[in-house]
Amino acid sequence: MTNRFNTSELMPFDSTPEFTPGSLLIATASLWDTPFQQAVILILQSNPSGTIGVILNQPAGDEIKFAWRKLTGQNLDDRFLVSGGPIDGPVFAIHQNHHLGEIEMPGGIFVTAQANKFKELVNLKNSPYRIAFGIAGWKPGQLQSEVNHGLWYCSGSSSADQIFSDPNNLWDEALVRHGRNILQDLLGKTNVQFPDSPLNN
Repeated sequence: MTNRFNTSELMPFDSTPEFTPGSLLIATASLWDTPFQQAVILILQSNPSGTIGVILNQPAGDEIKFAWRKLTGQNLDDRFLVSGGPIDGPVFAIHQNHHLGEIEMPGGIFVTAQANKFKELVNLKNSPYRIAFGIAGWKPGQLQSEVNHGLWYCSGSSSADQIFSDPNNLWDEALVRHGRNILQDLLGKTNVQFPDSPLNN
């Protein structure tokens, strides 16, 4: 894990989120023109040793597509194959199939890293998944510093419809949902109806 940004030069951003498995990180405008531009990251693990997550909406490049074909002999729709982050790590699947799951996360989400299960998973119908190559990672305290300096929004929980949303729309949808959650918290209400567009207000 490397320190990608000199956060000491940034203005502080008041936030004290909890990074728990299943929560989402949403890149702010401060990460424009970086490898994390418009990234939405699912937190997989967070402990005193650091935090690990996977980018859900970064398209896989030709090198990853080739590696997938070599591993499985299959082509895969670009929506389902993603570059999970800049740190090399195991190829793994994020899905909702209990039978093929190895690690269970909140919300009925499972993680699988056994290559022999990938083919079975991708051949299932009506079972959403993502295959990720690589991870994103932070040293102890590094992610908190980046959030405090306005690089990330942290959404306390995620759902399957967010995780498996169309990658092309995921960042926009995550921002809208995060903003609505903040307004609901401020208003102390959970049943507030918001228009799809501010113009409909």
